[in-house]
Amino acid sequence: MLRRRVVGVLFLVTLAVTGAIGFKAFLSGRIYNNEEEFKLYAENQFEEDTLFEVDGKTEKIYEYGSPISYAADYDIVDNEKAENFRQLKIQEIKQEWSGRASKEKDAKDALIVKSAVYETGNGALSVVIHNTDSREKGLDMVKLSSSVDTYLLSKETGSQMVPEQVFLPDYRSVCSEQVTEYFENDYDGERLSEGWKEYVSDSPENFNDFMITESYVTFFFKEGTVADKSEGIISVKIEKEKLQDTLRSAVLERYVDPSKPMVALTYDDGPGGKSEEEILNCLESSNTVATFFYTGNRVDNAPDKIDRARSMGCEIGNHTWNHPVLTKLTDKEVEEQINKTNEAIKSACGAYPTVFRPSYGATNENVNKAANMPVIMWSVDTLDWKSRNADKIFESVKSKESLDGKIILMHSLYDTTAEATKKLVPWLKEKGYQTVTVSELIKYRYGEDGQDGKVYR
Repeated sequence: MLRRRVVGVLFLVTLAVTGAIGFKAFLSGRIYNNEEEFKLYAENQFEEDTLFEVDGKTEKIYEYGSPISYAADYDIVDNEKAENFRQLKIQEIKQEWSGRASKEKDAKDALIVKSAVYETGNGALSVVIHNTDSREKGLDMVKLSSSVDTYLLSKETGSQMVPEQVFLPDYRSVCSEQVTEYFENDYDGERLSEGWKEYVSDSPENFNDFMITESYVTFFFKEGTVADKSEGIISVKIEKEKLQDTLRSAVLERYVDPSKPMVALTYDDGPGGKSEEEILNCLESSNTVATFFYTGNRVDNAPDKIDRARSMGCEIGNHTWNHPVLTKLTDKEVEEQINKTNEAIKSACGAYPTVFRPSYGATNENVNKAANMPVIMWSVDTLDWKSRNADKIFESVKSKESLDGKIILMHSLYDTTAEATKKLVPWLKEKGYQTVTVSELIKYRYGEDGQDGKVYR
């Protein structure tokens, strides 16, 4: 009888302990078995994430599933372009995670995303996205990976920017001093990795992951860099006044790195119809520019496209009034071709063209002098007008050994050229090329501002 009582007591104790463990695990938000428990788990993760604060009104999303679940917490912002950009980046993260996590059939997998958008105070928006992927192991969800992605956007245009458009070029040296001082004086040295100083030097690969608010700048360091991987992502918050000498008072809407390869895309004979609209859409969505050489007699057909191109930062060029062979005209006729087009373009977009390209590339000393602008030829002819084939147009550029400093000739009248542009622009970016205007190319590759009457190719 006594033995039965002992066994019974032991059984009850075991149940109590097991129940307590399960209850504690449930309350801590470390495991979940249904939608409500997943929400508690996600809320716990949001609270534990102290890398940055999400201010103001927020939106939370919960998508419970078996075996994979997703939750997000982010602030509500008024800037539509910034919000669209952020949602696109979150969807990319979610899609990549879903493809990986869905291969696991048995264990639960959860992606927790936290994001915020801050105004920098000098015309930019700072976007930060933190995502953590965890998988079920026993009575716990074990972190598999964690990363922070940061972006800078123009508050005015929504286009993505590089650090040098917000900071002055030498900002890394000042940041290196400030962050090194923090780690040496205010951080537990035993938690630092052996080679931590490599990640806080002023080399170009450092200090690219950060968020800026109106009061401070926070730098993020990936897991396993300045500290052991078990320490997770390390963040260092620096008061803005300590970095004031490195921050621009107003952002540069365009920045060209002279040390990196660059190429100029040019389009003749416009303004075109739907094809030019597609080209402009591609350039705008990719945050890049081109130079458009317009013929004067077409300007009234689509002045809005010229105005849009200029507002995007594209360069506007003169391509004569009605595309004659200028070398066969009198000096007076040449001047009329150029001047009438100048006035038409000015009427369309509020500014005169800054560069000139003679029709058919036919020019001489008299034509160059009459242009009263830099004369722009080309170094890569895609023959898009001839092939009317997007793949051939793309291949005519792709096949070149080096495109650094090259001027590419296309025409904005053809749908096939628009399709080729959609392939060409991301490919150039992937290969490390900056797409610039011809005047920018002249400045950084010829080392001068474009000279009136001088031929560049």
